[in-house]
Amino acid sequence: MTYTLLKFWKTSPHFRGAFWKISSFLCFSAINGIVRYLSQTAEAIGQTPLPAYEIAFFQNLFGLVFLIPWIVQHGPKSLKTRSPVLQLCRITLSAIGVVLWYISLTHMPLAQAVALMFLGPLITVMGAKVFLKEELTKERSLAILIGFVGGGIISQSTFAVGTFSLIALLPILAATCFSGATLMIRRLAKDDSPQLIVTYLLVFMAPALFIPTLLYGAWPDAWHWPWLLMMGGFAASAHLCLSQAYASAEVSYLAPYGFTKWFASSLIGVVAFAELPSFWTTFGASIVMGAIVFLGYGEIRRKKLLSYS
Repeated sequence: MTYTLLKFWKTSPHFRGAFWKISSFLCFSAINGIVRYLSQTAEAIGQTPLPAYEIAFFQNLFGLVFLIPWIVQHGPKSLKTRSPVLQLCRITLSAIGVVLWYISLTHMPLAQAVALMFLGPLITVMGAKVFLKEELTKERSLAILIGFVGGGIISQSTFAVGTFSLIALLPILAATCFSGATLMIRRLAKDDSPQLIVTYLLVFMAPALFIPTLLYGAWPDAWHWPWLLMMGGFAASAHLCLSQAYASAEVSYLAPYGFTKWFASSLIGVVAFAELPSFWTTFGASIVMGAIVFLGYGEIRRKKLLSYS
């Protein structure tokens, strides 16, 4: 039985990719809940809140701690990358995306913010066409169109009549940054190990976020530290799983599995913060998820046709 499972695992790259992608998004959902607690909810209960850039700084700092054993085991040579420029671009996009995302979590319900982030996989598919030369089929084009209609429905509950609000744009801008970073992971995974990709991210994001933390942040209270440490563990695990996923399967194939984050984050929002998703958020998220599932179905059918030809 064990041998059969191991054989299936080794010979099923798409299953491995889906497993690692879902695991990654469960970790990211846990981080979302902690960010919400450390920022908005902390202030509501009379505790000292932490700004988004400071939370991101300590998350990456503690995340790096969890990777130290791997660095020590493999030595300094293991930190050599074949694509330093691409690593730098990915780190920059990731840092900007994290700050934008954490700011959005302080102003929007978890379910709504995550639902808007669902546009990320669709943006990724478009980027895969431009940068990775992956085929943009009719199914993919239709899924992208439907997905953005759903995104518009979700956003309407954040836009007041006659008023333009940047809040609704924050998750979308963050999703765009993360999509760019995702495409770079796909390219980096061809030459660099998942551990190296994550190590570079955590090593160089921490210094970038340290500057605003030093200038404008405040020293965390005692009760902050356990949460920040947990975030570091979840962050290291999430990025490692994500890198493993994109090293196993195509970006386009893995896109549908992102809906895990919405269900997990919505559950956290309901249980921890009594945030029941609104009708428009649920309706719009359902459309976006439907578009992503349709996209995944099209990918499976396309691969079957290719295998028969």
